[in-house]
Amino acid sequence: MKKLVFGILILFIFASCDKEKNYLREGNRDFEEKQYAKAEDNFRKSLNIDSTYKKAQFNLANSTYKQNKEDQYNQSLLYYEKALAQDTIMDTLFTANTLYNRGNTNFKLALLDSLEKGEKYTEGLKKAVEDYKKALKLNPQDTSAKYNLSLAMRLLKQNQNQNKQNKNQEDKNQQQKSKQQEQNKPKQNQDSKRMLEALKNNEKNTLEKLKKEKDKKVINSRNNKDW
Repeated sequence: MKKLVFGILILFIFASCDKEKNYLREGNRDFEEKQYAKAEDNFRKSLNIDSTYKKAQFNLANSTYKQNKEDQYNQSLLYYEKALAQDTIMDTLFTANTLYNRGNTNFKLALLDSLEKGEKYTEGLKKAVEDYKKALKLNPQDTSAKYNLSLAMRLLKQNQNQNKQNKNQEDKNQQQKSKQQEQNKPKQNQDSKRMLEALKNNEKNTLEKLKKEKDKKVINSRNNKDW
């Protein structure tokens, strides 16, 4: 009886392994046919059976990357990182390819922010450069990684130079503004003095006018009094 239970357990384990690989193979076929959403679904099914299956993690990351959406790129990063974490045996080619693909994903995320060229753009390029460098250490003959590294570094350098120019221009504008304000101070003081003098003169003229009007009324009242 013990042998029978053991035999059933072994069969169950092999059946599970086969099912996991079957989903992987189905996903690979879908990927080759460019049905990336369908491939993603099969790779996820494979991972539902074995969440540490690095080939399914790697292929799932590739299928989400191919769907060309920002949220999918973030999913790709997540599963490339999981695949790298599972690579305890250190399969050099697998690790190099995973790093290269993660570099491409960081590059794509940076380009999505290329109009603004903000922090996401800069950080994405920096991460891409680091991934390509790591990939090339493991696989120095990877010409695609060399090309993408060169391109990412050039864009990063251009962005850094542009940011420096923008900063210098901002500083220059601020200096000119401060200088203009200093130059305007004497003029503003002179204008203020003129306004004060004008107000004083107006006040003096008004008082004199009121005094004359008052004196006139007094004189008139005296002349009209009935003695």
